[in-house]
Amino acid sequence: MDTATRKVTMNLTENDIRNTNILVDRLHARNKASAVSEALAIAEGLTRKIEEGGELIVRGKNGINETVIIPGLRAQSF
Repeated sequence: MDTATRKVTMNLTENDIRNTNILVDRLHARNKASAVSEALAIAEGLTRKIEEGGELIVRGKNGINETVIIPGLRAQSF
């Protein structure tokens, strides 16, 4: 794991800022940059599994499983 850091400047919409604030709370992140970093790591791991042929399945409170589809992401054929 590369621990070197690089400064990145981004232009975010109000919705992006709101989502970042929500993620700070939900992920118990130290700050917004940490929340974004954690969200990127989660997204990378999930998309890698899907590309490897896995599925992302979420079980609701009612016990019903739903498959999550990420548009543009497909399993790679080997």
